[in-house]
Amino acid sequence: MKTDMGKALAALVAVGISVSVAACGGNNVQGAQQGTSSATADGGERVSKATAVFFDSKTEIPAEKAFGTKSVWFDKGSGVDLSEDATVDYIYVFDGSGGVTAYQTGYYPPSTGIGAVTTTYGDLLGLSEEGLIQLAKDRDRDCFENTLENYRSTSAKFFADKAEQDSANAEGITKKGEAFQKILSKTTYEGPQAQPFYLKANGSGEETLSFRIRRFNEHNANSYLEGNSNTGTFETVNTDLDLQPADAVQLDGMRLQGYSRLVTSVGADNKGFTGVTP
Repeated sequence: MKTDMGKALAALVAVGISVSVAACGGNNVQGAQQGTSSATADGGERVSKATAVFFDSKTEIPAEKAFGTKSVWFDKGSGVDLSEDATVDYIYVFDGSGGVTAYQTGYYPPSTGIGAVTTTYGDLLGLSEEGLIQLAKDRDRDCFENTLENYRSTSAKFFADKAEQDSANAEGITKKGEAFQKILSKTTYEGPQAQPFYLKANGSGEETLSFRIRRFNEHNANSYLEGNSNTGTFETVNTDLDLQPADAVQLDGMRLQGYSRLVTSVGADNKGFTGVTP
């Protein structure tokens, strides 16, 4: 059961927080970050195109304002050092009205599968807000299509193995497997929709950003075999991201700052972020 404080925070976020663009940066500061210089092979200099900037505040930004601002954030995973080669498995687009859309940008198939999808911070360099969102949409579709292709193979093997193990019911199992493959063949991509998010804080000082993510359900073959025809191709799961403020990291043309589990692109003068306001 949520505490009174948790309810208040959830209500605050659900109605959407109006954030001053002048205070937090917002869309008006995109492109304000200057390109950084680095040496080329011949000893000259090249200027990298700057990535869209979402915050450039001289005062620390509380979590309520950070996620109440229309902005794009990147899931950095747990204990991962930021670099151009580090991977980004999800990109989160906050709409400024209490909603967030989660796009899957990393997919790692089983050992027998094909079609890994990898997104790195290097792929984000120089992109505008529209470019970042389009990349997120494209990679989300790639992840879905590759997951579906691999699942066709693994689910077919699942039914074949079950039929071999249960020879008395092999014919019925095989027919169910064929019907299941027809269902998969008709499955089409549907982009994720915005979900409400909530900021949570407990008495021990732990703070999290919580929302729901839709993902491909790779366990519905067993449910279908057991007669549960209502099992969906997709499933929705809760995700909780820790909100421990983290220092900024400068890449070539992109400065990242945020929290222990997710970061965003900020300007050179951005002071940083704080947790949930008491």
